[in-house]
Amino acid sequence: MKRLYLPLIWELAFVIATFLLPKQAFHLFFGFYLGLLIYFYFIYKQFSFRKLYKNFGRPVKFWIPVILTWVGLFLASQLREYLSMNFSFYLEEGTVSIIVHNDLIPTFFYALMMIVMKPVAEEFFFRKALISFDSKSQTVIFTLISLVLCALTRAHGPLGILEWVIMALPVTIAYIATKNIYISVMAHVLFEFYDNIYEVVYTVGRILNR
Repeated sequence: MKRLYLPLIWELAFVIATFLLPKQAFHLFFGFYLGLLIYFYFIYKQFSFRKLYKNFGRPVKFWIPVILTWVGLFLASQLREYLSMNFSFYLEEGTVSIIVHNDLIPTFFYALMMIVMKPVAEEFFFRKALISFDSKSQTVIFTLISLVLCALTRAHGPLGILEWVIMALPVTIAYIATKNIYISVMAHVLFEFYDNIYEVVYTVGRILNR
């Protein structure tokens, strides 16, 4: 756990900052994910492009789990929307809104953050770094901790935290089942691409034609 002190402190500072400076959420998220990527790539040295590339040639052991995890993320997103529409009147969501300035450069950085930085940073911190396989009890405990910590980055209210726990379940299950972080990374990247690309393309088109 010694290697996790810095990212855990980094998340605590980030969560506090989203409470105090909600209008700066875009910059806070970008800085949070960038800090995690720097830590886990350059300092902790957890990510390897070579290992990711090797996985690409394994259709059964890599791409099928990726597709199944993507489907799980899609179903989780539908459940999250259902909960938000039907229970937000009774329970506080407290979802952190990411407001992006209506221009090309901010839109580009938003796409970079949501489609690449967010999924990679979250998988290596909340899944690979936090979840332990030393024993079944530790796996259960640290899995629950990772789900809650991941949800706290996106929401502060009880309903919002539940919604984002649900969103994290498919990639968490994929990592525990396969112990291959690149499966959850790829599924997460592909889902974020699906979930964000329409809005990004629409925004760019609107900016170019205004």
